[in-house]
Amino acid sequence: MNVDGSARTEGGRRIRGIRPTGGPGVPVVSVVLAVYNAGDALERTLVSVLRQAYPALELVIVDGGSKDGTIDRIRRYEENVDYWVSEPDRGVYDAYNKGVRLAAGEWLYFIGAGDELADRDAVVRIFSPPPAGRMVYGNVRWGDTGKIYDGRFTKLKLCRRNVCHQAAFYHRDLFRELGEFDLRYPVVADWVFNLKCFGNAATRPVYKDTVVANFDLTGIASQRDDPAFETDKRSLILGTLGGMYLLLDRAYRFQKRLSSSLVEQLRGRR
Repeated sequence: MNVDGSARTEGGRRIRGIRPTGGPGVPVVSVVLAVYNAGDALERTLVSVLRQAYPALELVIVDGGSKDGTIDRIRRYEENVDYWVSEPDRGVYDAYNKGVRLAAGEWLYFIGAGDELADRDAVVRIFSPPPAGRMVYGNVRWGDTGKIYDGRFTKLKLCRRNVCHQAAFYHRDLFRELGEFDLRYPVVADWVFNLKCFGNAATRPVYKDTVVANFDLTGIASQRDDPAFETDKRSLILGTLGGMYLLLDRAYRFQKRLSSSLVEQLRGRR
């Protein structure tokens, strides 16, 4: 029971004293799965994580107090889940922040119910060999469209679009140094965190040209905008990447608007 009287339940291998172990060149990777009333979507995500061939994987499930039978689904896999907890939270990034504190791994990966790791070797490819930097990312498959999103990122590219969190792995030290996901941005707090990562010289992001996950197009980030992020975006870019990238991004957007306007004018003359 939490201090506010709300119910808290937990389970998993950790409760029985079983902990994941790594080894030389094989760091423990914690997969943090956030879920709330996920229905059937949870099971395909669970299966995609539990089938991974990587030998030092930890699965931590953070549920927001589901009432739809989600906990029953988790219990079916309890022998293979390292730790799970169910209690009310303030949204997906609050759940991810809890997962950071609960996870035992040197590296952290975040996934939502409905998303799937691409195949059984997805994590193996990322950590063979272990990355030299403290963030490593690949690509995602964009729903059932067949599109692969979105290649190598530069600081300027990150001003325009985000690295999918389903494609990215973060060293634990980044959360100690840069802070947790900012709950002021309920839809794209991971974008804010990625800006901090790319703006931190010690991060040294590493790109691997591989598909990590299948991105669920029905998820929260694909369904609605984040007004707080749009309001603060310029100051966030300025504070993380610096004034040069803010100016370059503004120039790019001006050029894009100008090009679109010219195209419309030409179409109107036909």
